[in-house]
Amino acid sequence: MPLGAARFGLLGGVADLGKLELIETQTVTTSTAYVDFLDLGNYNVHFLTSNNFSSTVDAEVLVPYLSNNGGTSFINSGYQQAGQVGDANGNFSESRSTSSPSLAVLGKSGTGSNEHSGSYAYFYNLLDSSKYSFMTSHQIAWNDIPEAEFRFYSAVLPTAETHNAIRLTGGLGNIATLDVSLYGIAES
Repeated sequence: MPLGAARFGLLGGVADLGKLELIETQTVTTSTAYVDFLDLGNYNVHFLTSNNFSSTVDAEVLVPYLSNNGGTSFINSGYQQAGQVGDANGNFSESRSTSSPSLAVLGKSGTGSNEHSGSYAYFYNLLDSSKYSFMTSHQIAWNDIPEAEFRFYSAVLPTAETHNAIRLTGGLGNIATLDVSLYGIAES
């Protein structure tokens, strides 16, 4: 028996703790205003990956919103977020707000050749009505300068209620292209 196997509950089999379980994958190839995830499964932690995000409007961002009514409507105020942005030319800045209309930025893109971004984000406590909903994210983008840039964000919706759907929008423009997957993280 490996050292510590009993301590971590590995007797009699392999634990599935931390296993990513695919909930849904969506691919956008034709301009659309938003992508919704209306089934979040039954997880305390969700993991979202996005790739190949491009927008119909130059220098636009991919932003997430939460719903407390299964996707009938989405909350567009009251979020708090803080982030760091840096680029290959050594420019750094921060973004912060105590009254943001969305959780945070999940990607930045434009209309130029090869302007795409990818990201991943963790969502915490979405389905727990007694806790605030949190998100952390990391993105990489190729912008119009052209240069690489990164973004790290942390965000919260400081309302203790169930948030049972996620919407991604292209900000002021439509989403031109996007490959996005939502996973739940197993706890047993």
